[in-house]
Amino acid sequence: MAVERSVSKRVIYFDILRVVAIFAVVAVHISAQHWLDVDVSSRAWFAFNLYCTTGKWSVPIFVMISGALFLGRDTTIRTILKKNVLRMAGVFVFWSGCDALSLIFRRSPLFDVFSQFITGHYHLWFLYMIVGLYLLIPLLRPIVQNETLTRYFLLLALVFTFLLPQLALFCSFVSPRVSTVITTVIMYTYCYFPLGLTVYFVGGYYLSRREFSRREEIIFYCIGVAGLLFSIFAPVVHAKAQGAPSGIFYNYNSINVLFTSVPIFVFAKQHLNFPHIGERAYAILRKLSKYSFGVYLVHPMVIELLQHFGIDTFFCNAFFSVPLLAVFVFAVSTAISALLSRVPIVNKYFV
Repeated sequence: MAVERSVSKRVIYFDILRVVAIFAVVAVHISAQHWLDVDVSSRAWFAFNLYCTTGKWSVPIFVMISGALFLGRDTTIRTILKKNVLRMAGVFVFWSGCDALSLIFRRSPLFDVFSQFITGHYHLWFLYMIVGLYLLIPLLRPIVQNETLTRYFLLLALVFTFLLPQLALFCSFVSPRVSTVITTVIMYTYCYFPLGLTVYFVGGYYLSRREFSRREEIIFYCIGVAGLLFSIFAPVVHAKAQGAPSGIFYNYNSINVLFTSVPIFVFAKQHLNFPHIGERAYAILRKLSKYSFGVYLVHPMVIELLQHFGIDTFFCNAFFSVPLLAVFVFAVSTAISALLSRVPIVNKYFV
């Protein structure tokens, strides 16, 4: 019989969310392999769309966890710059450098190598984004310490980051001129009041400390189901109407992504924060959570290696190939992350 322990310092549902979210990230990237080059009326494209849309909550969840953790700490600007920003910069230089080095071996033009190093592989955008949020922590912490200011900030974020862009999107189908006006307002607003994924960062802190009644939970879950269904079927309708896929419903500022991400976070907080957990299960969960960042960094390499050998989502029915490949890539990436975590210097600065 496993010995149970009380977990006081770690928040269990954060670890669970990290593991599930990183698996969802892997599934999304595998689904995107042929998302653009498959007939939108085919079963395969519907499968790719299904797995892409049902996993888009993963990155917002990571941001919400970071906000819940970092905004609750009394950390100096010096510490943030030295411990967090500098570390992420080192991680980016290492992994982007490895990718740029591979281009040199393939005799790519020097400008392409330099450009690839600066922009990074497609998944390394996350490092740019998280560094931006780290830099904002000293400004955001006074906001989250006042509940009225926090709600005001989240309201502004809801209006300017989600509602207005969605209004512009829907108006574009009816009146492009009205859509242009709204888009101009949004552009001007972003120039002076940038929000982006900051709403998830602040929202994660707010939700992690708020208590929810059963009625509020049910409302959140209903919104989540509606958001998920919209995420699945709206891209299908839109793609068939224009004859090609579009990423407008996959953006992190899409209201359907927000409506999916928040209920998942709330559900985890309410039901997955186990106060007592078996010793063995606790150790496994902690390790998988610890390896999740490494999995994020290496999984594109594993996917591309499989593609090199002709193994991708078309080796069998897409409805089955995506989850099967996701499990395989997740397992291999976790093993690589575990190995890297044992390598001196690399484990401290680059994973």
